[in-house]
Amino acid sequence: MNRKYSKVVSLLGTTLLTISLLSACGQGTKDVTVKEDTPKKEEVKTTKKTEKPKQSKLGSRTNPVPFKKTATVDDELYNDNGDSFPIKFNLTVEEVVRGDSAYAKLKSMNEFNDPAPVGYEWILTKVKVKFVKSATEDLAFNIDGIMNFKVVSESGDIYSGDVYGTTNPDFSYEMYVGNEKEGYIANLVKTGEKAQLRYEEFIGGQVFFNLQ
Repeated sequence: MNRKYSKVVSLLGTTLLTISLLSACGQGTKDVTVKEDTPKKEEVKTTKKTEKPKQSKLGSRTNPVPFKKTATVDDELYNDNGDSFPIKFNLTVEEVVRGDSAYAKLKSMNEFNDPAPVGYEWILTKVKVKFVKSATEDLAFNIDGIMNFKVVSESGDIYSGDVYGTTNPDFSYEMYVGNEKEGYIANLVKTGEKAQLRYEEFIGGQVFFNLQ
């Protein structure tokens, strides 16, 4: 477990430095697109006007990316001079395992993984990331299962204790445009509650993914 804590401390230091160089974090929903499986049907025009309820932005908590759908996320990379370069990357939740099955899988990855605390259960999400487009090929994109991802329970709870799960391989990647990776992210969720996976970038912006 010491390796996991040292990694958290190191990543926190990097995060604070990045934020101080650029700007404060925001909590707005990032711009995402999801490719539809089938073309949308044409709407039939009627003489009676009906007001449709306004739908939240795709990727928000009230309108999460559907399970197993690929979200293309718009983001930016910054060089040492503070210049920004637009990028796009794909995120897909491919598999979800929770409860006793998740803990058994965690134990097979690392025998020192602890059981979930009272009121919670382990949830393992298999996530694929692909760095698909960048305005520069000189800067790498970083993504980490601990620093960038949290699970939000249906009741709004986000676990904030000191129990961490170690996965193998560890979902912590640095990649250049064109590369893709996948792996498991371990989180704790309120027992029996529906859940969403929240991706949050260091500088600001987030995307929610449905886990059922």
